[in-house]
Amino acid sequence: MLCSESLASFQDLCTRHDRFFVISHVRPDGDAYGSTLALALALQALGKDVHVANADGLSPLYDFLPGSGQLTKLPATLPGDRLLIAVDCADHKRLGIVAGDSSTGWDRQPDINIDHHISNPGYAKLNLIDSESPATAQVLYEIISALQWPLTAEIAANLYVGIMTDTGNFRYRQTTARTFEIAARLVAAGADPTTLAESCYQSFRAERLLLMREVFSAIHFADRNRVAWFHLSPEMYAKSGAIPDETEGLIEYLQSVKTVEVAFLLEALPEGLTRASMRSRGTVDVQRICQEFAGGGHRLAAGLRSKLPPAELEKRLLELIAKQLP
Repeated sequence: MLCSESLASFQDLCTRHDRFFVISHVRPDGDAYGSTLALALALQALGKDVHVANADGLSPLYDFLPGSGQLTKLPATLPGDRLLIAVDCADHKRLGIVAGDSSTGWDRQPDINIDHHISNPGYAKLNLIDSESPATAQVLYEIISALQWPLTAEIAANLYVGIMTDTGNFRYRQTTARTFEIAARLVAAGADPTTLAESCYQSFRAERLLLMREVFSAIHFADRNRVAWFHLSPEMYAKSGAIPDETEGLIEYLQSVKTVEVAFLLEALPEGLTRASMRSRGTVDVQRICQEFAGGGHRLAAGLRSKLPPAELEKRLLELIAKQLP
């Protein structure tokens, strides 16, 4: 829950400044896109000049979001005299070039950090973090409501998508009665739950299904089927024609197996790192595991990037999972 002092400080900054730059993490998900665009539209409704971007730009999977046409890739240098707001990013390094050296023009601490990840250390000058919230979009709704900002249908749609996707369509453990109450208010404000759900879950390209075929043929199980995982390889992308954005949600198929307590995926990235995404039913704290590699997230969902090659990282993750499994 956000304290009144933080909300007052945020309101004061938004009142005193007219130019803003809203950004989120690399490889954005539905909560990152929805929260970023919702905040940008809310500030614009107050008459502010807002630039909204991330290191990867707009994924075609989310081009249905209201206001998405204004979202761009990060420019080489930060436009002057703009208040910098980081949204839904647990670690400033995941902002992309914002964490680079001074030669990029982005070696700057964010002015405001709005997030819901428990691993967020509070890296901005002002931090509005509610780790009990299931989505940053829910945190933003509370802020908009508390400050009595306009809640248009376009803002509501973005917030609804952020909450819907980060709660696994309202299935994950942190989903509360308050989450459903907020979802109802967003629908009342103009968010169309049927259209938005179809856009998120029933509008995939055929290439995603072809990628799923490759993934399903390479699933691994261990520890009496309590652990499941798969690797994403360049060959899978080449054979299917899919793009990295289309891997979102694939890990949930592993969790659909009744015995699986922990699921994870591994992917070798072009920059020489290995990405891991982890999910848990609750017995294993995957956030604690990811912190071993400077990653983070939540107890039930977390991620990391490591210099270890996929095979070595796989072995290490299995060892750490085994230590927590009964």
